Amino acid sequence: MIFHLAVFFWSIVFLLGLEIAVLHPAFATLHWYLWSIGALIFSSLLAIKRLTGILKEAFIPILLSVACPTLLSLIDLPGERQLFVLFSGIMYYFALLGNYRLRHAPKDKTAEAFLNASAMAAMFFFYASLYGFYLNFSFPVVGLIALYFIGTALTSYETFITVDKKDQGRVVLYSVILGLIMGEMAWVMSFWPFGYLTTGALGVIIFFLIWDIAFDAFRETLSLRKATLRIIFFLALILLLLISSPWRILV
Repeated sequence: MIFHLAVFFWSIVFLLGLEIAVLHPAFATLHWYLWSIGALIFSSLLAIKRLTGILKEAFIPILLSVACPTLLSLIDLPGERQLFVLFSGIMYYFALLGNYRLRHAPKDKTAEAFLNASAMAAMFFFYASLYGFYLNFSFPVVGLIALYFIGTALTSYETFITVDKKDQGRVVLYSVILGLIMGEMAWVMSFWPFGYLTTGALGVIIFFLIWDIAFDAFRETLSLRKATLRIIFFLALILLLLISSPWRILV
């Protein structure tokens, strides 16, 4: 079942939290960041506590709680802000629903797909918002690298553990490796002449490529031919994005 009342309720709480953040007179100030992100993180922890009882499954909702207000502060047009709030609420719903269904049916492929879709959306929001914050507020590149590593590693862990609960050591190892790769990419991308949306898109493409290869390794369906074709496809996608993007910093 796709609709779940409790999941819907907590998603509405999240959506209303974003709406209040948009309308707040202190929008995009330090005080605003702290209170909006703090309130959304608290509600996410409470939601996961009520839905699954396991707080470590709250990371993707928490990532959305951090990334959405940050990215929201970089959007200028009111209409685009409202569309973003709506899309964020949908992704948040998928994250909670995926966690809830996997708690009661660990082999539920639909729930796994919901969780993975919300994870990819969260990573795009996370990469784009952090890079935008880095460009706008002279955020140190070391902090950018560290946050890319932490966000990537924890997101990878939450999605990988649904596939292989028995070998947690392997899950941690793969998650750390992906985190290190994306941390290194954060340093590389800090030299690129692109805006935060282009950089966020490039980041999530690279993350999805390495995540998908690791995911196949967990499922024992990985082959050299399959990995090579996937790399070629995503490199072509990255090349297309680079060619079509303005080669100047757009803040």
